[in-house]
Amino acid sequence: MSSDILQLGPEEEHILTSFTRRLVKIAADAGTHGGSSTVDVLNTMLLPAIALDRRGFVAEVTAAADALFDDDIKIKAKRLFVRDLKARALLKASLDELATPVKSLLNDLPIIVQRRDKLLVILRIWPLERVAHSSEQELQALVTLNLLGPPPQDFRLRRDRI
Repeated sequence: MSSDILQLGPEEEHILTSFTRRLVKIAADAGTHGGSSTVDVLNTMLLPAIALDRRGFVAEVTAAADALFDDDIKIKAKRLFVRDLKARALLKASLDELATPVKSLLNDLPIIVQRRDKLLVILRIWPLERVAHSSEQELQALVTLNLLGPPPQDFRLRRDRI
């Protein structure tokens, strides 16, 4: 991750990655053991995430992710779209790698999305170890979105939801 751009030290980067990885694992495990879907669990945790199917199409979106969408990051024709050209190229390469059986380091790298007059967003693709089932589609990966800064005005964590 480019710490000089994000002003995060190695320890902060490690903490953010480890924490998010653990939340994704909990949600994926809960989804494979019946009951709630993976995305339902992520919604309960208020984690901004997008579930992708085997072809890289958006299968489901959490409410927290939906609150972050704008002209710079959005769903367009069932695909995750980012306006930032560098981030778009990295996202496309990472999604293309999901379809290949060989695991590379590209999926492990965060994608930093620059937004106009807004805070940066870190996208990270988490391939699912076991294929989890949503209502109709097989999920291949989750994409988490981490906003660097305070949450948007219209997305506030309320104590009564926790």
